Amino acid sequence: MTATPKKLSPKPVRIDNVSQSQPVVITKQRDFTHKEPIIIPSHLEDVPVISAASYIKDARNRWYIHNVELKETWDVHVDIFNRVKPHVLNAHDYVVNRYQELTTKD
Repeated sequence: MTATPKKLSPKPVRIDNVSQSQPVVITKQRDFTHKEPIIIPSHLEDVPVISAASYIKDARNRWYIHNVELKETWDVHVDIFNRVKPHVLNAHDYVVNRYQELTTKD
């Protein structure tokens, strides 16, 4: 016996009008204050060991710095894109028009 394929119906899509009308609010990040790590004496002579809490704080500080630098890089790239976009579109339109002129002369 061959099974007849069952026709699939798409699931209904919920349209949320509330989320489309509300603007996105970007909040500022909190200020960063660096604190010196707590040093724990090591069983090795010349190797200082920091506590787990200091290690976690250090990781958070580094992640915060990473996020700040990444945001600055993103902002610079968006600015470059916005400055270059009109020139690229004009060049594209010129090439398309010139190509159409050269191909329609025949």
